[in-house]
Amino acid sequence: MPAATRSATKQPTLEEVKGTETEGKKANETGQRKAVNSKKRKADSGESTPKQSKSQKAAPPSQQDPQENDDHITINRAPVLELWTSCVTHLLYPDVSWDTCLSVGGAIATITAISKGRSIGTMDKPDPGEAQERRRKRMEKAEKEELEEIEVMGFKLRMKDGHAEVGDKPKKGSEAALKKKFGDEQYERVKLSFEQALGGWEGKEHELDGSAFKMYEHFRPSIPPGQKGWGKKGQLNLHTVKDVVGAD
Repeated sequence: MPAATRSATKQPTLEEVKGTETEGKKANETGQRKAVNSKKRKADSGESTPKQSKSQKAAPPSQQDPQENDDHITINRAPVLELWTSCVTHLLYPDVSWDTCLSVGGAIATITAISKGRSIGTMDKPDPGEAQERRRKRMEKAEKEELEEIEVMGFKLRMKDGHAEVGDKPKKGSEAALKKKFGDEQYERVKLSFEQALGGWEGKEHELDGSAFKMYEHFRPSIPPGQKGWGKKGQLNLHTVKDVVGAD
């Protein structure tokens, strides 16, 4: 939001003062009259130009509009994806608790972080044979325990006791931890922005599910590519969120 400005107070123009008659007066009287008139002009000038109070003086740019930077949040990508996914999950599955939605959000944020870390060489890639064996065991376990699955934004997650699993471990959602990453006030503002933007997708949940991750990729904070951007913060623009997510 552009900073509010106010036009400077236009100073009143002083009236021209006519010369004092000096005919028939002595030279010293003329000099005295000029001195008096000079003092009078200064007094008149002071009376016609009231002093500005401290409250009237222009405030520094940072204080003129406290809301100026409210639409720009400095944050890492992971908590943005976590909160975004939680809000999307809540719209796709309205009967699911918010704790479960946060668990799904945390699981997907963790999976994408691991994938990113491996792709840029920050995290070691698992041995292909070992990875395949772990997947086989997880599938057998899921079938044996009859674990339910939830699908959000193209990610299929196994659910146990209301928590999404990453590997074979449950990912518990923690709103308190997520708020700490954002800051309480910013968390509430971003959450509200996500919910309002997603409101237009009610009745079109299937279309949303197929597009929600791409939406995130368009509005997520910008950071340098590759290892230079690993762990870096960027700017989340809530105006961009509204433009990207807004349903037709």
